[in-house]
Amino acid sequence: MSKNKVTLTHIMKIIFLCGLVVMVNFAYITSFFVIFGRQMENVESGANNYDAYVLLMPVISLSSFVLADFLQMARFFRKKNVEVVADSIKFSFIQTLITLSAKDLTELRAFPRSVIVLSFVVLMIYIFMWQMICMTISRRVFETGSLVIIGSNITTMNQVKAKISPSLKSVDLDFSRLVRYSDKRAVKSVIRSNVEIFLCPDVPEDVKSDIILDCARYDTVVYVVPQFYEISLYKSKIIYLNDLMVMLMDRMGLTFEQRMFKRILDLGVSIVALILASPILLISAILIKAEDGGPVFFKQERLTINNKPYQIYKLRTMRVDAESMTGAVISGKNDPRVTKIGRFLRRSKIDEIPQFLNVLMGEMSVVGPRSERPEFVATFEKKIPGYSQRFAVKAGITGLAQVAGNYDTTAQDKLRYDLLYIKNYSILQDIKIIFLTVRAIFTPHLYNQSFEENRETVVSTDSTIIPHEEA
Repeated sequence: MSKNKVTLTHIMKIIFLCGLVVMVNFAYITSFFVIFGRQMENVESGANNYDAYVLLMPVISLSSFVLADFLQMARFFRKKNVEVVADSIKFSFIQTLITLSAKDLTELRAFPRSVIVLSFVVLMIYIFMWQMICMTISRRVFETGSLVIIGSNITTMNQVKAKISPSLKSVDLDFSRLVRYSDKRAVKSVIRSNVEIFLCPDVPEDVKSDIILDCARYDTVVYVVPQFYEISLYKSKIIYLNDLMVMLMDRMGLTFEQRMFKRILDLGVSIVALILASPILLISAILIKAEDGGPVFFKQERLTINNKPYQIYKLRTMRVDAESMTGAVISGKNDPRVTKIGRFLRRSKIDEIPQFLNVLMGEMSVVGPRSERPEFVATFEKKIPGYSQRFAVKAGITGLAQVAGNYDTTAQDKLRYDLLYIKNYSILQDIKIIFLTVRAIFTPHLYNQSFEENRETVVSTDSTIIPHEEA
């Protein structure tokens, strides 16, 4: 099919953008009406307030069209509701600034700031509603996609299938079949068909490259699990050495300015958190002590930035002799080592609160890769390429891997999130992760596997592995 052919997708995008322009203008009209009602004549100037809006309408319409296209708001492919909310806020904020600037440049006093302030809120509501309407229509017009998993063997592909299956419905995908990458004829066939491809991590680099090139040739959507070097190249600076284009892979870690602002955020959040949580800590301590008479706090040696050891603090949620019979086993569903009050503390994340003391002492950060025991780090560094790079920043109470994964997400999968966090670091990202952590407290899916399954595999994946207690 020719790429120049106008399709239903193109038509829907044009309809969305045109409709969005209408919604933007309707938002300003609504704001004018709310502020002035039917009395549209400005008492001071005698001019009609709508005249100011009419004069700016071409600027508002053109800027909103261009801005929506720049933010790719018309792209609903695999879009989630949280992205719709984010797009609505970003668009409304930028569009409000554009309107405010245009008003000041043209000196239209009849376009009051009160209308612009109100229009920001109205814009968010209207744009969100318009996006949701269009996304709902898009999902009904276009059929659910089919996903083909390509890997080295059936066992690995079934493991990947089980891992991603819970998320397929949310992105409008249905599982189709499994294909070995060694079956070149079958691979070529699925790439040319109307399906989407998921490449397992065990597909060799040269084969992966060939498959991705073929997918690009036939406009086939492909999902790739990134390796360390690929994450390292994320947002890399492109420079030109004579006529040779190269990607500059910079050092992992934060700049001096980033470390300074991150420390200020850490101190502010920690002080507020400890003050607000002090009554909760007191009640929790009494309940822990009353249940089995054991210690209230749990501490353990962990590693933070530059592999520096420190003692992490938490509320105890497991029996004192938790690992005397099991050894170091990651926690899971129905873990018999967890106490009754411990289950509630883990579920509500209250057991994590004492770590804010570690943050105040400068040993941890509020957001960062979760800290790990030295013995497990030594094992991971031998088995997982790039694992040592996660120590380029301080360990965190929460992190991208924690809000995106589960308690027992594998160490390798969590490493991908940790490296992406470091590579893409910003204060705004920290704030976003903090808010997502609050949301994660109310998320019911904490574990992929049961405690017995983890005990059989003895997989060391995160700070959930402990000698006596850990979350």
